[in-house]
Amino acid sequence: MKKKPIILLVLILIICSLFMPLSINYTGQSKILSYNKLNRYISLSRLDGISTKNFIYYNKSKAGFSLKNELNSYDGIKNGIVVIGNYFRNIVVGSTLDYLNGFDVISSNAKMIWLFFGIFLELAKNIIFSSIEFIVMIIILLLQATVSYTYILFYLLTILFISGILYVLKKK
Repeated sequence: MKKKPIILLVLILIICSLFMPLSINYTGQSKILSYNKLNRYISLSRLDGISTKNFIYYNKSKAGFSLKNELNSYDGIKNGIVVIGNYFRNIVVGSTLDYLNGFDVISSNAKMIWLFFGIFLELAKNIIFSSIEFIVMIIILLLQATVSYTYILFYLLTILFISGILYVLKKK
């Protein structure tokens, strides 16, 4: 019963990451859309395509972006919320879909082992990869606004504030 506030906050962040577009300028757009390793991260506001059974891939499109010339404090707050929400969404969705796809890949003898240990393996893998993507996105979105100090300040404060809340709720 003590974990309810943290679960509620994570669910709110995931929902926000689905429906709020990421505000970027032309510098951020060129860095995000040209970097192939961020394919899972590209569509931050919606799941663009479903290719095979139980596998979601994100198309390289501008679907999750709001392109602006000048980024302000509101954009910094919004980007901080979307990036943290997308971090949790990548872990939950990626682990679930990779776990379900694992049953198709392995032999019938190993399916019982995969049933019990596969979810832990996929969770660990997706936490590591999502953490790396999270750090890369923080840096890319931080460096896109070299002139707007209010954007940088509110972007960092939002990330630190939400991380602090999650840490305090975890310690309770």
